[in-house]
Amino acid sequence: MKRFVAWIGLGGLNASLLLGLSVLPGDRSGPVAKVHAQEKNDNSPCSVASLNGAYGFYRSGTRNGEVVAAVGLLTFDGTGAVGTARSTTIRNGVKVSDLFTTPAATGPYEVDPDCTGKFLNPDGSDLAHIAVVDGGKELYFTSVAPGVTSTAVAKRINSRGDHKD
Repeated sequence: MKRFVAWIGLGGLNASLLLGLSVLPGDRSGPVAKVHAQEKNDNSPCSVASLNGAYGFYRSGTRNGEVVAAVGLLTFDGTGAVGTARSTTIRNGVKVSDLFTTPAATGPYEVDPDCTGKFLNPDGSDLAHIAVVDGGKELYFTSVAPGVTSTAVAKRINSRGDHKD
């Protein structure tokens, strides 16, 4: 019986050493390969082409003291010439625009190499300031219109095969 217990103990010690050695830094001989996450280091500059296609968005804030919430669709042409927005907007609990029936608002947009930019009114004045993130897959923006304090988040809709679900 002592001999049996000694063999089990020795076998356990050997297994522990083998497993322990396989997790030491630099050792690749273990039974399970080590996997490390690697951060994508893509410092590519942005441009108007970074925004191209359809994006779903939600927005909330205030307009002239009234609570505003909206959900809608932004579409960009990739050239900066035309961006369109359709939304259902609720102001103080009352629907003031409808995603399905209200005509789309249109205007140009700009994107700088540092991935910041602007939505412009048709007359060229600033409507909102934007930050393009994740290679153009997502967009954050805030209104700079007088009397409006609102922020929004937009995500590109699967028009380029980006979605993996």
